[in-house]
Amino acid sequence: MSGPPEQSGGTAASVETSRWLVPLLAAAVFFSVLNTTMINVALPTIRDVFDVTEADTGRLATLYSLFFGIMTPFYGRLGDRYGLRRMYITGMVIFGVSSLLATSVPTSAFPLLVLFRVGQGIGSAAIPPLGTALIMRRIPSARRGASIGLIAASVGAGQAIGPSLGGALTEFVSWRAVFLISAVIMTLIPFQYKMFPTKGEGDAAPVDWWGGVALAGTIAGLLVTVDGIQREGFDSLLVLIGAPVTITAVTLTVMRQRSMRFPFIDRELLANRRFVLYSLTAFAMMSAGVSTLILLPFMLEDVNGLATSQVGLVLLSQAIVVTLLSRPVGSLADRYDAVVLSSIGLSIVLGVIVMLATVAVGWSVWALLPLLLVFGVGQASTFSPLQTTVTRVIPRRLAGTGIGIYNMMFFVGAAFGAAVSTGLLSARMDESALLPIYFGPEEFSEFGDAFLYGLGAALVGIVLLQFARRAPNIMAEDD
Repeated sequence: MSGPPEQSGGTAASVETSRWLVPLLAAAVFFSVLNTTMINVALPTIRDVFDVTEADTGRLATLYSLFFGIMTPFYGRLGDRYGLRRMYITGMVIFGVSSLLATSVPTSAFPLLVLFRVGQGIGSAAIPPLGTALIMRRIPSARRGASIGLIAASVGAGQAIGPSLGGALTEFVSWRAVFLISAVIMTLIPFQYKMFPTKGEGDAAPVDWWGGVALAGTIAGLLVTVDGIQREGFDSLLVLIGAPVTITAVTLTVMRQRSMRFPFIDRELLANRRFVLYSLTAFAMMSAGVSTLILLPFMLEDVNGLATSQVGLVLLSQAIVVTLLSRPVGSLADRYDAVVLSSIGLSIVLGVIVMLATVAVGWSVWALLPLLLVFGVGQASTFSPLQTTVTRVIPRRLAGTGIGIYNMMFFVGAAFGAAVSTGLLSARMDESALLPIYFGPEEFSEFGDAFLYGLGAALVGIVLLQFARRAPNIMAEDD
């Protein structure tokens, strides 16, 4: 059914490959994240240059996210079937070529820019899951935390640098320069092709394409639904369309999983309670983090009266903390219980959200800044250890599929958190506070209410981690 697992090897070539593997992956992840954060800043300029509406430019963000979410599990499964390196390089090429083509789009052809943005989403979806799967194939379990920590640090760096760099390029050069910077990722491909491992790749089990389509429909329907909630509330047309699509696609996915000899998601993964609980924790963790970070700009502008540029500088502190701490915390996951570290990190996140939901609304920026720094500590202490733990319960032959599903839950959790928290913010406007222990300004109590979703998500994540610690590991890693 599958090829032999790749050995970590001790030859000079193997050591050289391992030495370059993680830095090359981190560079690719950095450019992938940088692409998203830079382009979001450039959207108003693109709107004016192409003479389109805000809704039109919004498609550059929503369609990118939609196709990124759909393709993440596909790349994982195809990576296990046809080889991780092959599918990873394919995604890199699609992402790089799409970025390069976007730089030459005439200002009269906005749909073409949307098409190339979709291409970016399709291509970049290969980078996170297959990059982590490649680390699984090459880095021994006991040394994996530091490697995954470096990847997490590159995510933080992309988030920290992207808005400022994107704004500067857009203002002083051109919006096209934002896409051109993303195309630089193609310069990494020759080095990655040479250095990335190929031994032990490929699974003989056929791909259940229809099962994959059903899973893609589930992701698409869910993302459309949460986007509708975020934009117009629960009575949105997008919700009325997306919810039935999601239910139908989920039903078809379950039917395929039960009836097919080789379903799209290997049954071994779904039978592993630890893997399932860790994936659900990723959903809750990312949902809590994004719901909080998406509410903070609104609060800083509406309550504290900051300008948009000032808000960006305040939030930069959190991204810098994540960048600086991710690798050291990842190294701790190689020496101590990674689940305990993740539980501590998520507890820190929970504590900050409790403060925001009860007493911190209306605080000065200087009082809020320490909370943001602590929040960054909590995020850095959760992400790397949790992802390291996940890699230790997935067999190498299913590295792509397992990490693809985990990243899918991570991504969908982010979308869900953003939609529900902003929906709550709108729904609770001019209403009295839900919590009797809310001590902020009464006229801004909707912010305290909106933070309650992140509070609940973080609490659920902590509980899931405790169940995961006690679950039997029925699928020991085949190192």
